[in-house]
Amino acid sequence: MELRRWNYEGGVSPYVAALLRQTKVNKTLTREQFLCVSPLFITFVKDLTKKDMQILILNGPNLNLLGVREPGIYGSSSFEDYLEKLRKQYKDITIDYFQSNVEGEMIDKMQEVGFSYDGIVLNAGAYTHTSVALHDCIRALKTPVIEVHISNVHAREEFRHHSMISSACKGVICGFGLDSYRLAIEAILKN
Repeated sequence: MELRRWNYEGGVSPYVAALLRQTKVNKTLTREQFLCVSPLFITFVKDLTKKDMQILILNGPNLNLLGVREPGIYGSSSFEDYLEKLRKQYKDITIDYFQSNVEGEMIDKMQEVGFSYDGIVLNAGAYTHTSVALHDCIRALKTPVIEVHISNVHAREEFRHHSMISSACKGVICGFGLDSYRLAIEAILKN
């Protein structure tokens, strides 16, 4: 089947055009007309509306320094190198990336994508432990948010043991190094 037959600009077959006109006028098709047209039309609509899954990875303050900042805790790979590997592993998913040291910019980005994307993987860095604003933003979104941390924050300083955003997120993954991001993507794919 050529989908172009269904395209208005490419010219719709006379039978389909008549059915579409009838549907617009009468708002209904006979059972026979529906059975004849529906499989083709459903295929056409699915093809038109098909989109790649979209996931945003959002990194907060100081995560732009991955690879040079405390390699004993955060590893020696840059996030850009790791992101390239993720994109190769998940070719059918659009993985967007944004990093900011500014809380308001992080909120703006989440609000921009939080009603249309399939998931947000959020490493809020130090804002995890302080930001009621990020918490409130996450609660307002329709897109599920997975909180991630490269290190096991519960094995570190006491002030890192409490997250202001965890209760607003769908889940939390921490302590698996950069692989925490892949695990979060897997969680989004399964939910």
